[in-house]
Amino acid sequence: MAEFRNFNALNLTIIPFDEHDCIFEDQVFLAGDLDDSAPKRDLNNDPTMRPFLTSPYPFKIQFAMMLLCLGGNMRVRLNLNEYELHRNSLQIITPGAIGQCLEVSDDCRIAFLALSNDYVIPEGNAEGALIVRKFLARQIPLELTDAQTAEILAICRVLRDKLRQPDFRFKHEILKGYLQVLSGEICQLMAPLVEAQEARQSSRKKLIFDRFLEELRQHYATQRSVQFYADRLCLTPKYLSQVVHAVSGRHAGDWIRDYVILEAKALLKSGQYTIQQVSDMLNFANQSFFGVYFKKAVGCSPTVYKES
Repeated sequence: MAEFRNFNALNLTIIPFDEHDCIFEDQVFLAGDLDDSAPKRDLNNDPTMRPFLTSPYPFKIQFAMMLLCLGGNMRVRLNLNEYELHRNSLQIITPGAIGQCLEVSDDCRIAFLALSNDYVIPEGNAEGALIVRKFLARQIPLELTDAQTAEILAICRVLRDKLRQPDFRFKHEILKGYLQVLSGEICQLMAPLVEAQEARQSSRKKLIFDRFLEELRQHYATQRSVQFYADRLCLTPKYLSQVVHAVSGRHAGDWIRDYVILEAKALLKSGQYTIQQVSDMLNFANQSFFGVYFKKAVGCSPTVYKES
């Protein structure tokens, strides 16, 4: 059923933009309130931005994105968690995340950088890559100071100005260089937070939990048993469940169920697939089994959820 995997999703080619934004070869997108001198965008009343910011259902994000809140607040849901972004909140979103913007205040100001998979920053620095992976496993926003926010904005402005120069021949090289600089800045900010988190938890148990989540993100659409993930990690199901509960306060089966249900909801609300197709895409034996599984988790049938 691989042909069904490309359901209605958010990709760079359908993000709305105007003359103040910068888009490069449909692969890099810089937008928002990058300049204090530019007119402030009323997000709630902007007809191009409102559908993007207040989608009535979750969507799968097919690119990497850095979302920086410069004022006001924004409430978002990423995968299974809700977050409120406020002034100096930086949210990093990885490709494949299922997201939804729930609420935007009237005075909200944002800047964001979106990158296609071709421009996701390469992991040339092993230490930095590990820091980013550990931080992003928690999916929380990075809280900055005014000075740190200003520094990130300055990098984004220079990058935007270079990409806008019509006669500049080496835009790809400039782009990769500035993305590396931006990556280094963000890694530096994440490092002390990751180290503090690890000091509070058993490194062995946290490593197992991180590996469990990584396996889950790769296989939840086809594998729903704790036994499968325990085998992948060379552990017993009982020990894996104990470790997951000790680190996260939730059982391994709950994490598996919630990932499956989140994907099911996004597929159902996309309007492109029948319930039978969604059942097949998530590797259920038949539509009846899928319906029972979904109703037990959500409280209503897939049909009711799809039509609500």
